[in-house]
Amino acid sequence: MITIAVANQKGGEGKTTTSLNLAMGLARRNLKTLLIDMDPQANSTGIFLNPETVEKDLAHLFQNSANIKDIITPAYNEHLWVAPSSMRLAEMETVSVNSVEAPYILRDSLAGLKDFDFVIIDCPPSLSIFTVNSLVAANFVLIPLQAEKFSMDGIMGLQQTISSIKKRINPDLEILGALITQLKPQTLLTKTILPVLTKYFRIFEHTISDGVAIGESHLAKKSVFDYNRSSRQSQEYEGFIEEVLNELKK
Repeated sequence: MITIAVANQKGGEGKTTTSLNLAMGLARRNLKTLLIDMDPQANSTGIFLNPETVEKDLAHLFQNSANIKDIITPAYNEHLWVAPSSMRLAEMETVSVNSVEAPYILRDSLAGLKDFDFVIIDCPPSLSIFTVNSLVAANFVLIPLQAEKFSMDGIMGLQQTISSIKKRINPDLEILGALITQLKPQTLLTKTILPVLTKYFRIFEHTISDGVAIGESHLAKKSVFDYNRSSRQSQEYEGFIEEVLNELKK
């Protein structure tokens, strides 16, 4: 089972979009995939379920009243399952952070799952206990980011967190790479920043261009592949997923 945390503490970088389309893209390839929504905003959950009416979610896992098998539910097709979130999860942060076991809650719960090919974790836009849990549980980190100055400003903090967790808790954690999202390829800013980003992370060859198909697919509660297979963004995400699978074979 390969576990990938999709992380960046800055909001608006494409974490949820990438998590959703990566998970659904893997499921479309008949790979049994679990999408874990670790963000209390529950945007990933909302594509498949109503977060307000979900009986059990990750908040119950963090308050030790349910295990992961009690929470996960089928979604999208027979190959994709989701561990839902809700605003209740935000209430667990102050409770969980005081526990010695806090960083290990998700990792320990996933130890009981054996029949998934992939676990994709949609992390919150912060370096909270939920992001720490995700990085402790993961084999790889995938970093979506824009080729913009403000996106670069937070890279050092994320790097330090990943390095600390790798050193102290999860020595097997590796950075899979950075995916450039909402790309405007002809701008001077993009041409200036992209070479700088390569000094920090491996950058995937495939990038996701700016366009309306992504936002429209969210409104339709579909993957970009199902919403508009001929869109540029759909083809870019398809190429990106193939690149991920090829990288994992190395």
